[in-house]
Amino acid sequence: MSLPASPALERLSVREKLVYGFGQVSYGVRVQIAGIILLFYNQVMGLDAAAVSAAISLSLIIDAFWDPLFGHFSDSMRTKWGRRHPLMYASVIPVLAGWAMLFNPPHGLSSEMLAAYLLATLLFLRLAMSFYEIPSRALIPELAPDYNDRTVLLSYRYLWETFGRAAAAFLSFGWFLRESAANPEGQLGFAGYSAMGWAVGALAMVAVLVSAVGTHHKIKSLHLPPKRKVNLRQGFSELGASLYNWNLGVAVVAGLIAGISYGVTSGMYVYISTYFWQLPSSSIFQLVLVEVIAAPFAAFLAPWLSKRWGKKWACVGLFMASVLTNNGPILLRLLGFFPGADSDLFMPLMLADRVVTGIFGTGGFIIVTSMIADITEESAVKTGRRSEGLLSTADGVMRNAVTGLGALIPGVLLTAVAFPIGSAPAEVPAEIVRKLAWYYLPLTSGMSTLSILVWLFYRIDRQQHEANLAKAQDAVALRDMAAEGGGEPVAPTPMGGTG
Repeated sequence: MSLPASPALERLSVREKLVYGFGQVSYGVRVQIAGIILLFYNQVMGLDAAAVSAAISLSLIIDAFWDPLFGHFSDSMRTKWGRRHPLMYASVIPVLAGWAMLFNPPHGLSSEMLAAYLLATLLFLRLAMSFYEIPSRALIPELAPDYNDRTVLLSYRYLWETFGRAAAAFLSFGWFLRESAANPEGQLGFAGYSAMGWAVGALAMVAVLVSAVGTHHKIKSLHLPPKRKVNLRQGFSELGASLYNWNLGVAVVAGLIAGISYGVTSGMYVYISTYFWQLPSSSIFQLVLVEVIAAPFAAFLAPWLSKRWGKKWACVGLFMASVLTNNGPILLRLLGFFPGADSDLFMPLMLADRVVTGIFGTGGFIIVTSMIADITEESAVKTGRRSEGLLSTADGVMRNAVTGLGALIPGVLLTAVAFPIGSAPAEVPAEIVRKLAWYYLPLTSGMSTLSILVWLFYRIDRQQHEANLAKAQDAVALRDMAAEGGGEPVAPTPMGGTG
C-alpha cells in the first residue's frame, strides 16, 4: 500500500493571514462587551447581582460542554465546502441577532423573567459564536503547520482581536455610552445600550463573514475525512484516544485554574474601573484603546521570543510579567503609593501600564494558543486522525466550566460587601470599594500565577513538533486508506507523554 507524497509546507501570504485573522474581531467584541453585561443588568436594569452572575455562570458551563461536541462533529464533516466553513457561514446572522437581543430586553419583565431572558439570550449568543470560533480555531494547524509560522499566524489573529476590543470600546464607552446631554449618566444610564447592541453585533457579523469568505479558497487543500460508519462505542473510544494526551492535560489544568481568575476579572473589570478608579466612560475607552498600540509590539515580540527561547519559556515569562503590571497599580493605590484619578500623573501612568500589560498579555496568549495547536500533530501521530476541532476545544471544557463558576464570584463579592444598586461612584462609601478591591486582588493574582506555573509541565518543543509533523501525514493517510477500503482502522496508540 503506497502512501501519497507529503506536500511541501505552504505558507500563507500576508493577505491570507490578515483575512483569516480578521474573524478574531468577533472574539475581541465578545471579550470587551462581556464585562458590561453585569453592569447593565445589575446597575441599569436593577436585577440582583447574584442573579446576573448566576445566569452568566450557567451559560458558560453549558457552553463548556457543547463546544467539544461541535469540535468533534466538525472533525468528521464531509461537505463540498469542507469540514469547517459550513458552520462558519451558519453563524453569521445569529451572531448579529444574539448581540442585539442581549441589550434590548423587553420592557416590563419581572425580575424572574428578566433573569430567564438573560440566560436564554446568553445561551443563544454563545451557541452562535461557537459555530464560528470552533471551526476557525480548528483551521490553525492546517493553515500554518510550521512551528514558527504558526505563531506568526496567531499574531495576526491577536492583532485583529485587539482591534475588535478597541472598536467595541469605541462603540460602547466612546460613543453610545459616553456622557452627553441625551445620556448624562454614561454607562450607568439606559439610553445607549440598545443601539450599542446592534452596532457590536454588526461588527462581529462582518468579521465572521469576511474570514469565512476570505479562506474559502483554501478548502480544496484542507483534509477531508474518509467515508466511514462509526458506532457509538467506537465513537467514544476514538474520542477518548484523542483526549488521552499529557500535553493536553497540562493545557486543561492550566485553563481550569485560569478560568476562575478570568471569570472574576471579566465580571469585575467595569466595577473596578467605575467605582475603584472612579473613571468616566471616556477614560475607560482611552485605556482600552491604547491596547491597540500594544498589539503590533506583541505580534512582533511573541514569535521572536518563542523562536529564541522556545514557546513554553516565552509564554511563562510574558504571562508572569503581565500579572505584575496588570494588578500592580491596584495594589499600589491600596497602599497609598499610586496617584488617584484627580492627579495629573494618573492617566499617563495608567495608559503606560495598559500598553505594557497589553504587550505582555497578548504576547503570552499568542504563544500559548500556538502551543495548544501543536498538540494536534502529536495526537495525529498516535491516533491516525486529524482532530483539530476536538482538541482546540478540549482545553476549554474545564476552563469554561470553571469560568462559569468564577462568574458567580463577582456577584458574591458585591453581595458580601453590601455594594449598593444604582449608585454613582461618589455615593458608594470608600470602605466598601476598598474592601471589594482587597477581595479581588489576591484572588485573581494568585489564580493567574498558579495557572502560569502549570505550563512548566508542557513537553513539546521545536524538535518534537517537527518530528510529529513529519510522522502525522503518514499516520493519517494509513488510517484513511484503511477506512475507505472497508478495513479495520489502525488502532490508536495510547499516549502518556512525549518525554
